Amino acid sequence: MPLADIIIVEDNPAIREALAEYLLDEGFAVRTASDGAALDLLLQARAADALILDLNLPHENGYAIAKRVRQSFPAIGILILSARVQGDPSDTQAAIADLQLAKPVEPRALAQAVRQVHALAMARHR
Repeated sequence: MPLADIIIVEDNPAIREALAEYLLDEGFAVRTASDGAALDLLLQARAADALILDLNLPHENGYAIAKRVRQSFPAIGILILSARVQGDPSDTQAAIADLQLAKPVEPRALAQAVRQVHALAMARHR
């Protein structure tokens, strides 16, 4: 049984597939999406435990997606992974996410962050 069901939302195919491959090897169930519309289809098919979400996406930025997803799935874990991460994590937009990491990220640090975000999501389920 996988550790958690994760959806990676990243528009760069090389990054998306590298992240997915690493997290699959770490024991996570992984689905991928290139934008918010593709994410919506995945979530309609089956909810996820956590999202790894890029900020700079086509059509809808990551913060808008996170806010929308959080309203529909309040317990979902959200990890922002972006080259743009900066500022105070208590900012209104940043507070939508459980954790933020800057790209590039070391694979082990990513896996640990996903475990942390998943644990937060599980605590919200209770």
